[in-house]
Amino acid sequence: MYRLIESIRIENKQLQHIDLHNKRFNTARKSLFGLLREVNLIDHIQLPNHLTDQRYKCRITTSDGIKVEHEIRPYVQRKVESLKLVTLDTIDYSIKTDQRELLDDAYAKRGACDDVIIIKNNLLTDSWAANILLFDGEKWVTPDTPLLNGIQREHLLRMKQISLQRISIEDLKKFKKVKLINAMLDFDRAPEIPIHQIFS
Repeated sequence: MYRLIESIRIENKQLQHIDLHNKRFNTARKSLFGLLREVNLIDHIQLPNHLTDQRYKCRITTSDGIKVEHEIRPYVQRKVESLKLVTLDTIDYSIKTDQRELLDDAYAKRGACDDVIIIKNNLLTDSWAANILLFDGEKWVTPDTPLLNGIQREHLLRMKQISLQRISIEDLKKFKKVKLINAMLDFDRAPEIPIHQIFS
């Protein structure tokens, strides 16, 4: 049985964007387990006293939607300077679980690059573990065809810092650079990759 996962950033000893995590977690619980009664993840997380102001990753897991477990570890940001385009038309990762075989298969095809951008039906989706943003010289946009609706992506959309756009492989040449964002990587700290560092 696979496990439902939620990864929450802890920074300055505070859980970040907990409202968005609660919404996504409870939507997934309803979809996977048929559970209508919502939970508040704050009730299931005990923050250790020894935390500093640095970033930590709180990993929430559940196999039945009822028993919720968590672990907290310091977060180490990966260095990403190049991306490989990998086509995978059969992939579906609309709910965040530990069943990441197809994502891992795509990541294994990165060659000498640091990460991948997964192409599905000729459209840009996500990287291995992050949503993507693209800059055209004036504004930042994100594909309207993500594999997973990420927390930082949703936050930036709500704040109107980014907008949705359908983006095909052919559209890549219109952009200047790409950022990788997720719950652990906010806009300012997200890896930024020039378009010429994306390889087919």
